[in-house]
Amino acid sequence: MYIRQEYYLWKLAYELVSQFNFDILHMEREKSEIWLEKEEKGERHIFRLMHSAFNWRNELRRDLDNVIQQIRKNNKLLGGRNVHVHCLYVSQYPPVDEWENVDVKTDGLLKKLHIHYLDDEEKQKDDLRISPVLADVRVNGGEQLDGAEMESYVAYFKEQLAALQQKKIKEVQEIFSFGKPLFTYILLAINLLMFAWLEMAGGSTSVRTLIEMGAKYNPAIIDGEWWRIISSMFLHIGVFHLLMNMLALYYLGMAVEQIFGSVRFLIIYFLAGIFGGLASFAFNPSVAAGASGAIFGLFGALLYFGLKNKRIFFQTMGYNLIFIITINVVFGFAVPQIDNGAHLGGLVGGFLASAMVSLPKRKEALKQVLSIIVYTAAVLFLVYTGVAGENSGEFGLAEVQFSQELIDEKQFEEAIGRTTDALENPGMYEAELLFNRSFAFTQTEDLASAQADLEKVIELRPEMAEAHYNLALIYQANELLDLAINHATEAARLNPDEEQFKELAEKLSNTE
Repeated sequence: MYIRQEYYLWKLAYELVSQFNFDILHMEREKSEIWLEKEEKGERHIFRLMHSAFNWRNELRRDLDNVIQQIRKNNKLLGGRNVHVHCLYVSQYPPVDEWENVDVKTDGLLKKLHIHYLDDEEKQKDDLRISPVLADVRVNGGEQLDGAEMESYVAYFKEQLAALQQKKIKEVQEIFSFGKPLFTYILLAINLLMFAWLEMAGGSTSVRTLIEMGAKYNPAIIDGEWWRIISSMFLHIGVFHLLMNMLALYYLGMAVEQIFGSVRFLIIYFLAGIFGGLASFAFNPSVAAGASGAIFGLFGALLYFGLKNKRIFFQTMGYNLIFIITINVVFGFAVPQIDNGAHLGGLVGGFLASAMVSLPKRKEALKQVLSIIVYTAAVLFLVYTGVAGENSGEFGLAEVQFSQELIDEKQFEEAIGRTTDALENPGMYEAELLFNRSFAFTQTEDLASAQADLEKVIELRPEMAEAHYNLALIYQANELLDLAINHATEAARLNPDEEQFKELAEKLSNTE
């Protein structure tokens, strides 16, 4: 009767794989044990088929404890909150004592552990209704065959299952080796060369140089320089920014280019970068640069791959990738200087671009057309939002940054000109622009204009200690002692940690 149980086990496994699209997770020919998997209605079902005769309930329990240990060791492959594990025991007889309610602690490793005993009586039934996943399965127990024929069939089933397992392994390997990382290296080289050029042109941290070399600068984009959305993808602000992005590009680019192929990779990279650049244009008024939008687009491409290949995704990169994306998004919201518009825009753009080009060897024409429509509509929305933001004066921050750098470079006349132009539509940054212009006026000895600007700043932002301090100095120079004391005292009150403010207030008070 041993060979009859073997025959039933291996024929059942063969039919599940060949006819019902189960995947082979693990197979041991000598021990007559095989692990199969199938996804049904959003839940994974793992079946462990084993030929084993347990006489007593305790023997069964010990085996189930071993199963839990296997799941614990291979939790990424076998465990999860939506995973059902079914232990199917093929045997002539069930255990002598009661076995159906064997209690086994799963420790939260999976959703549920199911126990099924396929004894000779159970095998005689028309179907395997022990699980909804097996409801349509019919297995002929080979009653018409003799022992030698069964042995021959068992060997055949084992060889066929091994061949199917190797075929599946090869298919998975091909998924990760569709293309070679050609453009990843080219993009790395271009970014490094552009950074060297940027440094030689005036420094990668110089706002003026960044704007001249093609950084994302909203006022210029509004004037028609839309090419900055692409050129800014190849500029980086400082060595640390460059190294972090190039490290991410190397690892993510290699993975995406190997999975999608070189042409699809390049399309995804640029469409994601453009989408991220437009999101930055719409929601970030600062001067910005970097490949972050395109790189987050590669994250989006891998998420799209995961959506189409869930099992492979979560068995390989899935959990780590989601963790890294989450950390980056949280970190982006925690640090004000990070361009979240570019990051999140790139992530969405990369996902949509991946849907547009689809995965290799997959034809999804309708989904591709819909993705193109969604991408185009989102781009138009971002352009509209960006232009509307500029018209409302929301982007005065870029001029604040630029004028501050001009002041640092002692280009006071140019700083006055830029701030004067920007003040025609300053939006929420009127006080900052006036403050920068007042300082430039002071350096050109136009104290009357500087005083007028600072008085306006204090009307707009009475809590700005620096404005009170600078105005106190001007009043002191004009011998308006009472006004100078009032503003010096207010500056010291608003910022008591600044020694200069306290010293001026004390000096003016003593002079009085």
